[in-house]
Amino acid sequence: MSSASLLDALCSGSGARLAMGTTVITYLIAYNEAAAPGLLFATLLATIYGAMAARCKSSLRSLQMPYVRATNKFDFGCLFLATWMDALAAMCACAALARTLSTCLDAMTGGLARILILGRNSPANEPWPDVLGVAVVILVTAMFMLGLEHSKAFSFIMTLGMFGLNAILSAVGWWRGDFVAWSENYFQPNGISSLFLTTALLTYAFPCIWSQQNRSGRHTALLVLALVSISLLLTAVCLSTVVHYKSREDYVAVPLFNILDDTGFHKLVPASACMILLTSSAAFLEIFPELYGIVVRLATSEWRILSKQISYESSDSGNPVLAVFIAGSLCAMLAFACPLQHLSYTLAASHICSVFLRAFYLLYTPYRPKFMQPSSSDSSLSYSRLSTSPIAKSHSSSSSAAPSSSSRLKRSLWSIGLSKQSGPKKPKKKQRNKPELEKEWLLLGEPTSPCPQREGKEVESTVLSDGEPPPSDFEYPDKFDKSDSDTSTDIDVIVDEYRQKIKVTTAGPLERSVRVPTVSSWRVTIFSIIVIGLGIALCVAGLVLRWAPAAFTGAIGVFIVAIMMGIIPQYTGSVINVSPVLCGMSLLLSVIFFSSCAVHSWPGVLVWLLAGLILLMRCDRYCCNCFEHTTILNAQLIPSVSGKTSNSSGGIVQASSSTRIRMPRPPKGVIGLPQRVSGIR
Repeated sequence: MSSASLLDALCSGSGARLAMGTTVITYLIAYNEAAAPGLLFATLLATIYGAMAARCKSSLRSLQMPYVRATNKFDFGCLFLATWMDALAAMCACAALARTLSTCLDAMTGGLARILILGRNSPANEPWPDVLGVAVVILVTAMFMLGLEHSKAFSFIMTLGMFGLNAILSAVGWWRGDFVAWSENYFQPNGISSLFLTTALLTYAFPCIWSQQNRSGRHTALLVLALVSISLLLTAVCLSTVVHYKSREDYVAVPLFNILDDTGFHKLVPASACMILLTSSAAFLEIFPELYGIVVRLATSEWRILSKQISYESSDSGNPVLAVFIAGSLCAMLAFACPLQHLSYTLAASHICSVFLRAFYLLYTPYRPKFMQPSSSDSSLSYSRLSTSPIAKSHSSSSSAAPSSSSRLKRSLWSIGLSKQSGPKKPKKKQRNKPELEKEWLLLGEPTSPCPQREGKEVESTVLSDGEPPPSDFEYPDKFDKSDSDTSTDIDVIVDEYRQKIKVTTAGPLERSVRVPTVSSWRVTIFSIIVIGLGIALCVAGLVLRWAPAAFTGAIGVFIVAIMMGIIPQYTGSVINVSPVLCGMSLLLSVIFFSSCAVHSWPGVLVWLLAGLILLMRCDRYCCNCFEHTTILNAQLIPSVSGKTSNSSGGIVQASSSTRIRMPRPPKGVIGLPQRVSGIR
C-alpha cells in the first residue's frame, strides 16, 4: 500500500520536480553559482524548508474558497497571489526545461541545428534567440490541445533518464574524481550568502504538497521527502569530486557536457544528451499540465478570476484547449528570450513568494475573531428559553435576581434536579401570540403545536455553571425570571439531557480549556506579527551587512515571539491548524532566501505580482457579475402550461398540469452564452 502511494505521489508532480533538481538545477549550481561541497549543506537546509512549505500548502487543501471570497477579500487576495506565484514558478520551470532540451538537441547534432535554423552560429553556452526551445513548447502545446494526457509511462521514462545520468556521473567521479574541493572553502564564492543562494535554487526540487493527513499519508510524505533529499545528496557528492569551482564569464546552460570534455569523456556527450533529453521531456510533460491546471482553476466558480469559457473542455480532445493555448504561449515567450540564469532565479523567487504568502495567511487567520465584539467578563453568547411569565413583575423579584446574576461571573459545579411533583400544578394561563409560541418550541426542538404537557420525571444533571442554582429552564413559568440571561448553560446540552433522561457529569471547568479570540487578543496578535516583521528585517539586514549579532538577534526574536503566540487564544480543531512557530520560521527563511536570489529576479516577480493585483481588483469591481450567468449546461425544470385539448367526440377537456424535465444535449463546438432560453409548451 505504501509503495503504491509512493508511486502516485511521484507521478503527481513530485517526480518532475526531483528530475529537474537532479538533472538541471544541481549542475547549474555546482558549475556556475557556488562550490559543490556547499551543495550538500544547502540540500539539508532546503529539505527542512521544503517540508515546512509542503505542510503549509497541504493544510489549505480543504479550504472552501467561495466562503473565503464571500467573507474576507484580504484572505482571498492573499491565497490568490500565492496561486498566482505558483503559476509563474511552473511557467519558469517549463521554459527552463525547454531551453535545456534545445541545448541537448543542438549537442546531439554537433552544433549544426543552430546554423541550419538561424543561418549563423549562436553562442555555444546558451543560444539566443532560442528557436529550438520555442519549437519544443509549440509542439508540446499542440499535443496537449489534441488530447495528450500525462501517464505513468512518462514518469517511467523520466526515471530511466535520471538513473542513466547518475550512472554516467558516478562513473566519471570514480575514474577521474578527487576530494580536493573538500579541503577548500565550502561556501565559495560569497560565504554564507552562497549557501542561501544555493538553498533558494534547490527549494523547487522538493514536493509542493503532501498526501492526505492520515498515518499512511504522513509516511508517504516522509518517504518522498527522504527520497528527494537522498537523490540530491548523492548528486552533490559526485559533483564535488569532479567540479572545482572557478569564476566563469559565460553562464553554461548544460554543464555536464563541459564536465565530460574536461575529464576526457567527450565520447559520452551524445549519450548524456540523450539521457537529459528523455528526463527533461518527461518532466516537461508532467509540469505543463500543472500550469494549465492553474489557469483552469482560476476560471472555475470557486475563484471566478478568469472567464468561464477558458475552462471549457473540447468535445473532441477532452482537454481545455484555450487554457492549454494560454499556458503554452506564456512558456514560449519565456523560452524565446529569457536566459536560463534569469529563469532559474525567477523560478526560485516565485516559489518562495508563494510559500511566504501561505505562511503569512496561516499565521494570522486562527487568531482573528469571527465576530468583532468587545471582550468582557460576561459570556459573549447566552442561550435561554423564551420568557413565558407575564411582562409585569414586582420590583422585589427583579432586585432579588440581580445579585444572583452578578454572582454567576465565576464558574463552579452545580446540579439541576427536577423532582417529582406532588400535585398537578398548572401554569397560569396567559395570552401569547402564536408566532412567539412557535418560535419557542422551534428553539427547543419540540413540535410547534399543540404544546405538550411535560411530565415530572426524575432528571438529574451536573454541568458547569454558577455557585448557586438558578431557576431551572424546565420548571413552570411562575418559578423563573423573565430575563434572557438568567442562565448561560448551553441549551443544546439541556435539551439532550431532557430527551435522553440521562445523568451528565462533567469534571473540570470547560470555559478554561476553550478560549476563543477576542478583539483584545487580536490586537496582541497584530502586535506580535509586527514584531516578527521587525525581527525578520533585522536578521536580513545583519546578513547583508555581514553583522552576525544583528542576524542572530533577529532570528532568535522571531523564534521567541512565535513561541509566545501559542498562548494567545485561537481557533483549534479546524482544517487550518499549523503551529505559529512553523509559520514564523517559514516567513523568516522565505525572506532570507528571496533576498539572496532577488538580484536577477525582482523585476519579473514585481511585474507578475502587479499584474495579479490588477486582475484581482478589476475582477472584484467590474467583472464578477458577468461570470454568473446561467447556461444551458444545467438541467432546467420547466412546468408545462395546461391547455385545452379535444377528444374524439369533439368535446373539450382540460388537460392536467405536469412538469417536464428538459436535459440539454452535450455541447458541440464552441459554447457561448445563450441570449434567451425558450420554454417547452
